[in-house]
Amino acid sequence: MSGTKWSDLKEKRSGSTGARVGYMRARTAYRLAERVRLLREARGITQGEMAARMHTTQSAIARLESGGTHPTLSTLERVSEALGAELVVEFKDAVRPRQVRSLASVATRVLRVTARRRSVTRRAKTVVKRRR
Repeated sequence: MSGTKWSDLKEKRSGSTGARVGYMRARTAYRLAERVRLLREARGITQGEMAARMHTTQSAIARLESGGTHPTLSTLERVSEALGAELVVEFKDAVRPRQVRSLASVATRVLRVTARRRSVTRRAKTVVKRRR
């Protein structure tokens, strides 16, 4: 048996690109699954009733609601019809570069410094005028 601890292996792998991609994919599936379940429950529909409306099985609905599947667009359209909900598909920029935040904060700092300089210049002009 090797001397590698599970915690060491886990830490090493958690920083890999594959692990991050897998985590993001699983998180997306879970969020979708949770939303479907919450909508179904809010409408008072059982998994069996939803399955009948979608012409599928209760176990397929259970897998969908557990995040165990990555449904196709046509499946999501059937879910939408079964729940009487509008299907909205959108893309959000998943990459939030630090550069964008940095540039925004730099621009804010530049504006603040410029405003301070103007304020100091105005005060200096006022002082000069008073001395005359």
